[in-house]
Amino acid sequence: MLRSSGKLFMVLATVFVVVGLLAPSGYSKGGKMGYVDLRRAFYEYEKTKSLEAELTSLTEDRQGKRTDMVGVITKLRDEAELLKGDTRDKKQGEIDVKLAELQEFDKVTRQELLNKKNDMFRGVIDDIQKVVEDLGKKGQYDYVLDSRNIMYADEKFDLTDEVVKRLNE
Repeated sequence: MLRSSGKLFMVLATVFVVVGLLAPSGYSKGGKMGYVDLRRAFYEYEKTKSLEAELTSLTEDRQGKRTDMVGVITKLRDEAELLKGDTRDKKQGEIDVKLAELQEFDKVTRQELLNKKNDMFRGVIDDIQKVVEDLGKKGQYDYVLDSRNIMYADEKFDLTDEVVKRLNE
């Protein structure tokens, strides 16, 4: 039993020595770090604002088309109420076709808006990433972190203003 404890101690001691030797030299020096408030950079970026306006315009356009489609369906329903028999059944068939078109329009519109929003998000994040990488390399930073993952940091390490400035240039 004592022998296995000794072996365990030797293994652990060896692991600690190896980890200590393999640790990056910057770690012991305390590398240069900064952080960016990604959310703030995202929303203060002028490109985000213009893309959001474009998305809002597209949403309003689609809502207008949807309202027109609903108006047609409502009109057909009003007309159907005044009819009887086969004529009413025929009108109901028209209503069913228009309802199916509306459902398809809603499905396509939701997907289109989602894709547009995702493309916008991806493009803006890519732009931010490029600026942060450039700032990190030029400023000789070892690490630039997202502020959402930091529980505390002095404001002197906040690079957000510089990132936003470069994005909007």
